Amino acid sequence: MHLRNFASPSRYALAIFVSVLAVFLRYLLIPLYGYENPYHTAWLAVVFSAWFCGLGPSIVTTLTVSSGVWYWFLPRFASTGRLDRTEAFGMLGFLTFSAAIIALGESNRRGAAAQARLAAIVDSSGDAIVSKGLDGIITSWNAGAEQIFGFASHEAVGKPITLIIPPELQQEERQIIARLRRGERVDHFETVRLKKNGSRVPVSLSISPVRNSRGEVIGASKVARDITQSKQAEKAIRESEISARLLQLQDMERRRIARELHDGVGQLLAGMSMNTSRLREEKSKLSPDAARAADDNASLIDQVLADLRTVTYLLHPPLLDEMGLDSGLKWYLEGFAERSRIDAKLELPPQWDRLPLDYELCLFRIAQECLTNIHRHSGSSTANLKLSRSTTEVKLEVLDEGKGIDGQLQSKIDSGESVGVGLRGMRERLRHLGGSLEIQSTTTGTRVTATLPLPPPSQSNAAENTSANPVQLS
Repeated sequence: MHLRNFASPSRYALAIFVSVLAVFLRYLLIPLYGYENPYHTAWLAVVFSAWFCGLGPSIVTTLTVSSGVWYWFLPRFASTGRLDRTEAFGMLGFLTFSAAIIALGESNRRGAAAQARLAAIVDSSGDAIVSKGLDGIITSWNAGAEQIFGFASHEAVGKPITLIIPPELQQEERQIIARLRRGERVDHFETVRLKKNGSRVPVSLSISPVRNSRGEVIGASKVARDITQSKQAEKAIRESEISARLLQLQDMERRRIARELHDGVGQLLAGMSMNTSRLREEKSKLSPDAARAADDNASLIDQVLADLRTVTYLLHPPLLDEMGLDSGLKWYLEGFAERSRIDAKLELPPQWDRLPLDYELCLFRIAQECLTNIHRHSGSSTANLKLSRSTTEVKLEVLDEGKGIDGQLQSKIDSGESVGVGLRGMRERLRHLGGSLEIQSTTTGTRVTATLPLPPPSQSNAAENTSANPVQLS
């Protein structure tokens, strides 16, 4: 362990020991050198303390050695015990040069400490910090680079930087070197680099030129940050936006189809119904077979009109636009109960105010999907919907008393995996509005809870919920 890392008392004790040893050694050398120039070993003690013990201990060394030299050597030249001019200048010179040695040692030690701190920071950084020459040869490779790219330091240092550059991106390195030669920096350059196992990692590069004492560019320092997570987050956001847009387009298309069915096929059927009614008024003029055919046609047209009305309402219920979520759900539950023979009920708070249209459409589609799943998969004879709201959120709960969801499927749902188009659609609708979906299932039934944060009151004005083109089928 380096001596300058010793505890402070140990460094002072070592400095004193070295000082005493230096004076004692010079004392032993009196037979060879006499009493003249007594600072031979003193210089060594000061240098040692200045380099290895620190500023305070080196000053103590200088003073201790000076005291020892004064006591053992200098009085020998003057019986009066006073220093003559030569001895005084000798002592002054020793103290002056000792001060210079101490200052140089302190500068050296602080520089070494700063370099050690810098090296520790570089080595502990999570980013890859790499240096290279203008020939592209790697000269340093920190622990972050090892972690990101998979190459150990001894595998990378001395190799060309193209070790981690995909073949089709080699031109990037030539362009970067050209910019570095001109003294330019490269900041936050996003690209792709190779890992040891052959996989690719997206990185953000910041590259700075390294100059020598004459200001000449001799290499480069590169910082590479792994941006895999940020890229994945950006991809998730893009996919969410695309999904939300697709759902919006789907709702618009449903509304358009419902309108076209009403305005096109619905009107044609209405015309056929009127013609058939007129025909039935004169069926006494027809043969018995023709009269029966007229009655059958009238019944078939009425049935087609009823079915078409149901289809257009399922595509886009006009009551949702005109009257709001509560009325739309009541109407839908009545039809669902009639078609499925499932006892479906809706529970509402005493006072229910309109929500923005996109909120009401989101909750309506989730209720629609849940009821479809109950009918197809649960085996339940009941379905209960509950709407509730607070000052900050609105909640829709859909419960059944069926067989529940398979355990393996429930585990996938809990982990956030996509297990079907319907569930994915519900989650995307809620995510687009900042909401959440929770599914709890046992062998005695399933509870689906959709929660949406309420928008500011100004966005909840009922006037914003009215549709300019409600679909109605007469």
